[in-house]
Amino acid sequence: MFALTAVALGGCQSLPINAPTSRNIVKASTGPQNTLNYSIVELDAAVAATIPPRNETGLVRMAAFANTSVPPRSDMVVAGDELVISVYEAGVSLFGGAGAISAASVAAGAGTSAAHNITASVREDGSITLPYIGRMEAGGSYPEDLAERIRARLSQYSQSPQVQVAIDASVNNTAYISGTVVKSGRYRLTSAHERLLDMIALAGGIAIDVNDAELYFTRGDVSTTLRLADLRAEDQANIQIRPGDRIEIRKERKSITVFGATDKVSEVPFDAMRLTLAQAIARSTGPADSRADARGVYLFRLEKSADGEAARPVIYHIDMMNPQTYFVAQMFQMQDKDVILYANSPSNLTQKFVSLVNMLFSPALGVRFATQ
Repeated sequence: MFALTAVALGGCQSLPINAPTSRNIVKASTGPQNTLNYSIVELDAAVAATIPPRNETGLVRMAAFANTSVPPRSDMVVAGDELVISVYEAGVSLFGGAGAISAASVAAGAGTSAAHNITASVREDGSITLPYIGRMEAGGSYPEDLAERIRARLSQYSQSPQVQVAIDASVNNTAYISGTVVKSGRYRLTSAHERLLDMIALAGGIAIDVNDAELYFTRGDVSTTLRLADLRAEDQANIQIRPGDRIEIRKERKSITVFGATDKVSEVPFDAMRLTLAQAIARSTGPADSRADARGVYLFRLEKSADGEAARPVIYHIDMMNPQTYFVAQMFQMQDKDVILYANSPSNLTQKFVSLVNMLFSPALGVRFATQ
């Protein structure tokens, strides 16, 4: 009998539990096993008020692209552009058609005006070829400058020609947007100087919840990411888009995970832009009455430094038996990948030990009483 009791007492240290106790957590934070050098912080109103509600790191990195040199205009003619050149003529029309009249009619004072549209593709070397003119340079010019040069060349052959040049399609002066948007594709940039949110609007907006959307931006060989819900129209991070920029919207759901003495170990998604600690505890069903220590709720977080590179591990301690905690929980903003741990109650181990003893000795006692 005593030998069995000794074995049971020895096994008490290895009884199955699904989370440490508060004592285990505090002891581990000061022991040699704390190789991450984390600290335990009491969660109070002052701490809750200092937590930033937005991911400033992503905004700062995106805003850095605003320092890139800005092209003076977005309608420069470049290789690959498709041009529409409209030629207006008075009197005898060089290109024929409805505007053509006889020399006698011109001498008599009669005349008319006609427009002739010519399409031209800008070659890789920046040149185009036009009737009566032949080859001429177009790349690097703006439409009005190119129109004036064409007019001067045509005036040798036509009576008072007027010329307009429009860029009908441009491959180089475009940006690309893809991913979970309504209409991904290549979009031409205009003199409106479209910004990041403008391009998303042109693509019909995003096709998923904004709280699940991550923006992946590439300019040249430099890329960065940003949670779309963090971006505002007035932010410097809402940068002006340049030719060749690529925007991809990816689904990356923000969530927290819950472990320990709770009825269900779970992952809790953010259904809104912000999630408070009070909401997170409620959605995770909270600590289990029969097993959890209400004074031992812990939030594990990797807090990034100001430059977003280094991460400092912190454990916030929440005492659910303190009424003030419920006000603080409404102020404290959860962050993506936070972990909530409900510590086991010390009494839970005692209950398990008693159950173990009962399983060991109840059959023996039953047989003893049955033989008497």
